[in-house]
Amino acid sequence: MRLFVMFDLPTLNKKDLQNYNKFRRLLLNQSFYMVQLSVYAKLCAHHDEVIKTTSIISNHLPPKGNVRCLVVTEKQYESMKLLVDTQSYQEEITNTNLIIEL
Repeated sequence: MRLFVMFDLPTLNKKDLQNYNKFRRLLLNQSFYMVQLSVYAKLCAHHDEVIKTTSIISNHLPPKGNVRCLVVTEKQYESMKLLVDTQSYQEEITNTNLIIEL
């Protein structure tokens, strides 16, 4: 399954920009990759990983802005249509042919 985090954070002043960068670094440190600007995704092996990651994100939310999480199955993710451009390198290496071993 894939965990998506979509956010819209203010960057009007220096403190807002610091909060934005701190939140973005948190996502990258949690193995998220950028799908689009302010849309990040993570491949999760099981539902417990989704819960753990969502909890970590919830505990480090910026003081202002809008943050949303969405969980989709691999089948739902495969049905997503790319209308312009091509998949990113990160999307190519995390396709459904990847076998996750625990």
